Amino acid sequence: MKSIIKTIFSLFIGMSLMSCEDVINLNVPETEKYLVIEGTITDAAGEQVIKLSESQALLSSSTTPRAITNAVVKVTDNTGKVYEFKDLKNEGKYVWSPASTTEKMGTIGKTYTLKIEAEGETFQAVSELKRVPKIDSIVYKYEDSPNLNQTGDDKPKEGYDANFYAKDFVGVGDCYRVKVYKNGKLFSGAENIVIAYDALLNKSSVGDGLMFILPLRRAISPELYAENDKLKVELSSITEAHFDFWTQLRTELNNSGLFATPAARIPCNVINVNSSSKKKAAGWFGTSAVTSFEVTIDKNKAVKEFND
Repeated sequence: MKSIIKTIFSLFIGMSLMSCEDVINLNVPETEKYLVIEGTITDAAGEQVIKLSESQALLSSSTTPRAITNAVVKVTDNTGKVYEFKDLKNEGKYVWSPASTTEKMGTIGKTYTLKIEAEGETFQAVSELKRVPKIDSIVYKYEDSPNLNQTGDDKPKEGYDANFYAKDFVGVGDCYRVKVYKNGKLFSGAENIVIAYDALLNKSSVGDGLMFILPLRRAISPELYAENDKLKVELSSITEAHFDFWTQLRTELNNSGLFATPAARIPCNVINVNSSSKKKAAGWFGTSAVTSFEVTIDKNKAVKEFND
């Protein structure tokens, strides 16, 4: 009898909880759409790309933002040379193509002005292409257990942990971004946004002219590598304003959980020349000098310990 009563009571509680489930439709007001810019001019030979799209509503079910086509996109350097970008496939991807395979657009020390004419509005951004140091080396050692940055069921439990070595220039305020590729695939998660101010993680004058600190050097191992894996590290110069952009973006992408702070608008260096227009821009127009270093993991070249 008691078991029957318990069963009836459990069913009653379950039905009560089910009856409390209500669908709540949030009435979120429509906001003005932003022009979203994604593009960085580099000193690498080859094509340069600037992507244009439109921001999406907060609760939009679309997975693909609307591409901005039929825009006029030009970049002018401080000597007056103009580079025209064309959307050849009508997909919002504007490309500048060099006349030869060795021609470069970006030059260290030059300033570049982006001008976009799209849908009756004109946008502009300015960025200086800063210097970047060379990567001295990449070293790796065998690990039979993951470290704190490599936990997770989907990550290797044994393999090679890697560090890279590079030294900051003398002169306070050089900023960089570190990108890492494993077998040609970029680590692109929010946790893989690695930026440096001189040789440190954050803004400070004490890191000027030093070897990159350990957290930066070992950030190239978000997971362990296997024998014959190809590991490529790319070091790009960025402006201090671009450093601030990446800092804020990383903060917002990781802003979740019980102690999340109110969302803040991420800075943008692209402005509408018509200050009275409601149409604004988001994203960033950047300029970078790029250096890279690539190795193939070989157990015979592994080190016993890393040098501090």
